[in-house]
Amino acid sequence: MNTLTSRAAAVTLALTASLTCAASHAAWRVDGGQSNFSFTTTKAAMPGAAVLDEVQTFRRIDGSVGDDGKLVFDVDLASVETNIGLRNERLKDMLFKVAQYPQAVFTGTVDMQRVRALRAGESIDMDVSGQLAISGQAKPVTASLRVVKLANGALSVGTRVPVVVNLKDYGLQDEVEALRVLMNLDVLASAAPVSFTVMLMPQR
Repeated sequence: MNTLTSRAAAVTLALTASLTCAASHAAWRVDGGQSNFSFTTTKAAMPGAAVLDEVQTFRRIDGSVGDDGKLVFDVDLASVETNIGLRNERLKDMLFKVAQYPQAVFTGTVDMQRVRALRAGESIDMDVSGQLAISGQAKPVTASLRVVKLANGALSVGTRVPVVVNLKDYGLQDEVEALRVLMNLDVLASAAPVSFTVMLMPQR
């Protein structure tokens, strides 16, 4: 096993352990049916052409917040939806390589004292820092969030501003370039603003 493969395996094991631990002591768990996750791609077909921004989504997301504030949030990369079947397959196979790296995972810690102090209908803004792992590489990320407490005890958590994720930070610049060439584009940005709204249901 080479060094890169070993490092990727170690990251995967660490994330799996985090997911298992958080799930077993979850105070809230993601309701995927009431949550959404989107990212914006930027491209230009030819030199001098207008830049086109398109909003894409992932259909399956999961995660939990533990009693200790540990947050684990994961996105099923195979659930990417661009409304073009061939493009979906290219992103899954060429960019994300979902057979090897099926999920993007964010792990962090939430200030539970502030969250538990919320009354129904109240909201707070908070910055949550953690690690985002894509393709076996983890990088620090900070998300500016708004947390709203609902009457049933659930939490609605959404981005106040998009989180910009640059795939070059995860060693995927060659994959982005290969897609650009295959799609015959002049420009295909490697950075994408990410936005989400997640419904967290209380676990009793």
